[in-house]
Amino acid sequence: MAIEKMRLVLTVTTPDNVLNMISAIKEYEHFHPELSTDVMTNDDGGEPYVADHIYEAYLSRIEHLIHEYDIHIKPTYVKDMDLETVEKNIAAAEAVCDKNVAIATTISTLHKDDKIALENLQSYPLDELDEGFITFKFGRMPLNSFQKLTLYHSEEFVFTELHRNKHNAWIIYVCLKSKEEHFAEFFESMYFEPITIPESREKTLAFDFAGLLNETYGYVKEQAEREAFYKYISVYNGQTTMTGFVSEGNLEAFDQLFDDRVKTYDFPPEIQKEILAPTALKNNWFSYPFEMLVEMYGLPKYGEYDPTRYFAITYSLLFGMMFGDVGQGLVIVLVGYLLAKKKDMMLGRIMFRLGFFSMFFGIIYGSVFGNEELLTPFLKPLGLPIHVASPDFTSNLLISTVGIGVVLILGSILINIIVSLKHKRYTRALFSQNGLAGLMFYGFMMAWIVTMTLGYSIMNPLTIIVFIVVPLLSILFHEPLSNLIAKMKVTPQEGWGGYIVEGFFELFEVLLGFVTNTLSFLRVGGFILSHAGMMSVVMVLKDMSGGAGFIVFIIGNIIVIGLEGLIVGIQTLRLQYYEMFSRYYDGGGKPFKPVN
Repeated sequence: MAIEKMRLVLTVTTPDNVLNMISAIKEYEHFHPELSTDVMTNDDGGEPYVADHIYEAYLSRIEHLIHEYDIHIKPTYVKDMDLETVEKNIAAAEAVCDKNVAIATTISTLHKDDKIALENLQSYPLDELDEGFITFKFGRMPLNSFQKLTLYHSEEFVFTELHRNKHNAWIIYVCLKSKEEHFAEFFESMYFEPITIPESREKTLAFDFAGLLNETYGYVKEQAEREAFYKYISVYNGQTTMTGFVSEGNLEAFDQLFDDRVKTYDFPPEIQKEILAPTALKNNWFSYPFEMLVEMYGLPKYGEYDPTRYFAITYSLLFGMMFGDVGQGLVIVLVGYLLAKKKDMMLGRIMFRLGFFSMFFGIIYGSVFGNEELLTPFLKPLGLPIHVASPDFTSNLLISTVGIGVVLILGSILINIIVSLKHKRYTRALFSQNGLAGLMFYGFMMAWIVTMTLGYSIMNPLTIIVFIVVPLLSILFHEPLSNLIAKMKVTPQEGWGGYIVEGFFELFEVLLGFVTNTLSFLRVGGFILSHAGMMSVVMVLKDMSGGAGFIVFIIGNIIVIGLEGLIVGIQTLRLQYYEMFSRYYDGGGKPFKPVN
């Protein structure tokens, strides 16, 4: 089974035990919770669980500090911490950060010469000055005023020059604190401009944020994560409940998460018709990386058909056909392995598998990095290789790729019939162009073309009625036939005249679609020829380059692998989505998302 079977689970406890229930379930990897608003209905008596989100604001404040000020802290789990301590620690960290911002703002307003003077000031032991008796000021003054300072040697102050330019001098002067006001007026008369000395930014940055906030962050994060679960909780008759989905294989482990105060119940997922059960895909080693490409189209609904395995096989075969080369396939295998192993990329795992199919078809084509002679001695006894670029083989190649397309289209229609019958969608299974009617018509027309090329025909009045007239009429009148099966009014809502006119054009579109979908597979043959042609160009350029031929050979192969590999991958995906998926697959599923 490619989609895991689910059970709808219900956990019930008293309001005073809600946090314990959340703690038990919070780290569990195999539980998909449903929002209480989705679970409750208008007449079931349920109410949303209402509680204050106290820690959400605290968590926001801490994470703001982390991102805004590039603080390196990590949450450390602690069992308990009172709100007063939480507020105190966060406020202290915010104060330090605000102070650091103020320092940075002050520094940003200083001119270049101000900063030079400040840097020179750092060599003076200002911290050792006894501020109880003396004080100092730092600033700048015009040069002509600075030159007059020496005339006031009788005044009780000392000064030193820190920096000068063409117009100003930067100084620091020291005086008795008792005469601070006097000298402030004196220097003001000399046009002295005091400059505030910013605190050391390094000193504020050296604050131990980790020591203050690690435990606070851990506790707040834990409590905020608990509060985030409130949206999944409903209240029924004074009991708090949480509803979600667990796979059948994990049901027993889920029950063991809780103590006696929590009761668990499980039901089939279909019992709650308002809630779509989530889809968790489960595929084998070969297929599971291709889930990524299937999900790009749409995740299958729970209980529907998962096309991943069929997709993986057909996608790999088509890619290998269009990109058949032993050497280049080996490169794709190695690159895919490295991407999967080193970068843990799902695309690398897909490339790893596709590379082997390229190598397989490369053996059939006898191509090793574009060299079609290297394998010939080994393949000749087997009747190989097939020289796809040979003019004698071109028409057979294109016909063969169309034949492959016919088989894949018929297979897609057959899958749709089986899946539709399983889910009792009889109209889709029997009367649609992708149902039994389409299978009979399309299959017969393809068989007729084959028999015509072999020199005889299966077309006669009986086969025309059975395989052409009846299927086309079924497709044309699929809506009335569907109403007939459902025991509803057979006459279409728009009347027979309007229905037949509209149905005729839809039928014409169906017939045109069969033709275009079939011919679309000519691109497989086109890319086989394109790949062979590009590699022949690389080999010709190699022979023309003399001593540099080996470099040309390597560069040419890199270009072909990168460019054509990407194009072939996209075109193969297009064939899957438009020519095959559109016949039997809808998507629209909800992904299984565990709580953690």
